[in-house]
Amino acid sequence: MSVGTLHANILFSEPGKIHCGSSDPVLGHVSIRYQPSQRNPGAELFGPLQVMVYLHGRAKTKIWKSNGQSTSIYRGRAALFARKALVYDDSFKAQPGEEGVFPFSLTFPELTDGTDLDDFDDADPRFVCQRRQPLPPSFQSDYRGFAHHYESFVEYRVGVDVIMPQLRVDVIKPDRYQEPLVRYERPRMSQPTQAAPLNWRGYVSVKNELLLPEEDRPSGFRQKTKAFLGAANFPTYAFDWVCLAPQIFHLGQPAAFEVQIKPREKECTAPLVPEVRLSYFQIEIEARTQVRADRTIFRNPESEGTYSIGQMAGVIDSPQPFSKANEYTKIVNMPPIAGPSSSFATYNISHRHGIKLMLAFQVTDKPKQFRREYAIAIHPPLEMPAAPEPAIAGPSSAAQDTTDAEPLPQYEPPPSYEKAPAGDD
Repeated sequence: MSVGTLHANILFSEPGKIHCGSSDPVLGHVSIRYQPSQRNPGAELFGPLQVMVYLHGRAKTKIWKSNGQSTSIYRGRAALFARKALVYDDSFKAQPGEEGVFPFSLTFPELTDGTDLDDFDDADPRFVCQRRQPLPPSFQSDYRGFAHHYESFVEYRVGVDVIMPQLRVDVIKPDRYQEPLVRYERPRMSQPTQAAPLNWRGYVSVKNELLLPEEDRPSGFRQKTKAFLGAANFPTYAFDWVCLAPQIFHLGQPAAFEVQIKPREKECTAPLVPEVRLSYFQIEIEARTQVRADRTIFRNPESEGTYSIGQMAGVIDSPQPFSKANEYTKIVNMPPIAGPSSSFATYNISHRHGIKLMLAFQVTDKPKQFRREYAIAIHPPLEMPAAPEPAIAGPSSAAQDTTDAEPLPQYEPPPSYEKAPAGDD
């Protein structure tokens, strides 16, 4: 018969923190509360105790396929790694309702330790099937489109095992689906990834009455009608433009775009040079997730989805028009990218990113809008600058008590039944 129950819970020192790489440990403690049995509610618990915590990760997909009459569900499972650490192995004494606290520190591995990889086609370049590969970041995507429906995630959890080898004790602990989640991102990078920007070019030509001096513009009804119908011969102003757009982004880091114009002097017939302004600049970040399930007889069932993960309006460096004073150049700053995971691929999930870029020039009263879509890569965050060392105070007059707490006595198992003294029934 059980002498009581141990209730074990896992608590993190920094809940919700995103841990970047193997150098960013998961800190916390296991809380164990003793509840005696109803037969002996005042009994003290004393015996050897082992407490083990383990960090483990997996990537999972679930795909729905319908033929119009029935729906089939396919699953893809990829265990990424599992690590176990012994955090306590000694005598343990507790009064009813008393709680023991056992700190732990766990680190993520640098590489996966994939097993059972025969379920995935290793020839598909969209996915990565090496047994040892960089650990993917925490991730979740549930998509329901016209032709595609899937669920996918990469998750990391911390579990606990509690054992009292020489006592019969019940243990209540979080099960597999109640274990607390740990958020993970790939290791921080020491410096930004260098890559050539996208060189997006375009051309603008404007021809209207606003390019004339005010006294020469159509004023009467007949003249305005003639201008509206395009019969008037108005001057032209034309320019080339280029937008230098980054193709590599880092989580938590701002990004800068550059827009430059160059008038086409041979095509410009306007007696007055109009003001050209960058009226707005906006990006929309999209994610494209491709997933697959375990291999069936012939292939791996697949699904995919493209969806928006955020829009951002750029901050233009100056409201002034393009001019020689600013070298006909505008710098557009974007706020830091936060929230989504970095781009990655693993055994059964491929997660990529792209941008929809929208900008507009204002020339006279005619806005000229342009759109462009292109692929980007979102990388892990950069290393944070080192914090300054705290000032060291002088010696304190109050002495600190460094006396160690009295250790628990070594547990000695009870005598066997044959050697135990006789007692009253």
